[in-house]
Amino acid sequence: MIVEELTVTAKSGLRERQRRERGETILQAAFALLAEKGYDALTMEELAERVGISRQTLYHHFASKEDIALRAVMIFAEEGIQSIRSIDPQLPPIDRLERVVRWMMEVRFTPTRAAFVKARPILMHVKASPEYREAFDRRARAIQEIADAAIEAGQIEPGLSSAMVVQVLLALICDPSYEQLVDSGKATPEEIAGSVALFFRRGVERRVDAPKV
Repeated sequence: MIVEELTVTAKSGLRERQRRERGETILQAAFALLAEKGYDALTMEELAERVGISRQTLYHHFASKEDIALRAVMIFAEEGIQSIRSIDPQLPPIDRLERVVRWMMEVRFTPTRAAFVKARPILMHVKASPEYREAFDRRARAIQEIADAAIEAGQIEPGLSSAMVVQVLLALICDPSYEQLVDSGKATPEEIAGSVALFFRRGVERRVDAPKV
C-alpha cells in the first residue's frame, strides 16, 4: 500500500511538473509572438501552432488570450519588484529612486512589454484583477520604502510625502505618449529614459538651499 501511494504521488508530481513546464513554453511562445505581431494580432490558434500543441491543450492551460495577458503582466510585475529590491542598498536613496525610474522606462521599450503598452485600452480589465492589484501594491510599497529612506535622509523636497513621491514616479513612467515620440523619430528610448529619470529627480529632490524638516 505504501509503495502504491508513493508511486501515485510520484506520478502526480511528474504530471504537475510537466504541466508547469508546458505552461512556461506556451508563455515564451506567446512573448515571441507578441514581440513580432503585437497583442491585437495574437491568436490562440497561431499560438497553439507555434508551440506544437492542439488548441484543446492550449485552452487547458490558458482559457483565453486575456488569461495569457494577465499571467504575462503578473510576471512583469514580479520582475519589477525583484529589480527594485536588487538595487544596491548602499547607494543614496535618491540615486536608487532615479535608477528605479530609468530601469522601468528602459524595460518599457523592450519588444514584449511594448506590445502590452500599445494594447493598453484592451488590457484595462487585466489591471483591474485582484492578482494584478496585489502585485501592483507590493511594487508601490517597494518603491515607497526607498522614498521613505530618501525623506529620512533629507533628500526629498520638504512637504512631499513618500506616497506622493511614488505617485509622481508612477505617473511619469505610465504616460502613454512616449511611444509616439519614438515612432515619430523625435526621441530614442534611451533619450526618453534618461529625460524622465532626470525630470523625476529634479522634481522631488530637495534643493540645496531648502531647510530639512
